[in-house]
Amino acid sequence: MRLWNFLKISVLWALLLPLLAVSCHQPEPEPEPEPIPDVSAKGMYILNEGLFLMNNSTLSYYNFETGEFTEDIFLDVNHRGLGDVGNDLQQYGAKLYIVVNNSNIVEVVDPATASSLKTINLNGKQPRCLAFLDDKAYVSCFDGDVVRIDTATLEVDATVHTGPNPDGICVCNGKIYVSNSGGLNAPNYGNTVSVIDPSSFTVIKDITVEINPTRIKSWQNRYVYVVSNGNYSNVSYSFQKIDAQSDEMVKNYNLEVLNFDIYQNLAYVYTYDYSTMTSAWIKVLDLETDEVVKDQFISDGTPLQTPYGIKVNPLNGDVYITDAGTFTTNGDVYCFDKNGKKKFSFEAGLNPSAMTFR
Repeated sequence: MRLWNFLKISVLWALLLPLLAVSCHQPEPEPEPEPIPDVSAKGMYILNEGLFLMNNSTLSYYNFETGEFTEDIFLDVNHRGLGDVGNDLQQYGAKLYIVVNNSNIVEVVDPATASSLKTINLNGKQPRCLAFLDDKAYVSCFDGDVVRIDTATLEVDATVHTGPNPDGICVCNGKIYVSNSGGLNAPNYGNTVSVIDPSSFTVIKDITVEINPTRIKSWQNRYVYVVSNGNYSNVSYSFQKIDAQSDEMVKNYNLEVLNFDIYQNLAYVYTYDYSTMTSAWIKVLDLETDEVVKDQFISDGTPLQTPYGIKVNPLNGDVYITDAGTFTTNGDVYCFDKNGKKKFSFEAGLNPSAMTFR
């Protein structure tokens, strides 16, 4: 009986020992790699406005492939600052164009290296925003003009006068649309959007809109959407639609929109009340039905203090929103998926506003 028990125990140990040996020498499971935030683009440039008269505009770069952030890549590469009040940032072809408003320049940069290709001086014109059509760059300027730049020679080849303090500019249906804000003439704000024929480079029509029109974007070569900032007291922000066939304003939405971007058939719009320093909402508007499909885009409760810029990645639909915070310290960039859930965020520069993807 004892021999039988001994044999049973010996057999059990013979079976268990290999298993114990394997378990003792089994390596620890490796931690899962950090997810790459965005593999549909190499990275993104962020234009940080800085503060007026402080000459501290910067160009930041966030590398999606490595997660590395460069606070001022323009300074690092070119060994000089960008200038005073960066206002717009766009890529066209193999060049990156940066409007620096108070320095009166358009800086042209190689997007692959961030090295300066040329500084275009627009002395006294106070450039604001950019649009592109058929190898020409069109720059709205607060002196009342739109300047045309040849993107091959990087020389100014024409100028046309539109209205008081042109601000936003876009291209739709083969025409150029520019919002005449009159922002420097307060309280006598402008209330027109000028339509420019690019072939003759003349204004062919002025469309009446709500006072102080600023941001403007086109959609599907059919419509132009315009934000009017009102007078910051008893006339609120407004959001309007222009038919690019008839060049008439066809709709004034009941939305107090300050800024927006468009992706496919959706407009991501937000408001911000500078008097109360509060952001009321970020909504999603279906441009095909003219209906609000989401009253609050951010669905996970991520708080934003001072939304300052918005850009949708055209490659995957991620929504990027900048937060200027108190305007005196570095701001942040937040990335949300299409469902309004935060994917990641990072600290940018002082008053980050315009963004573009590489």
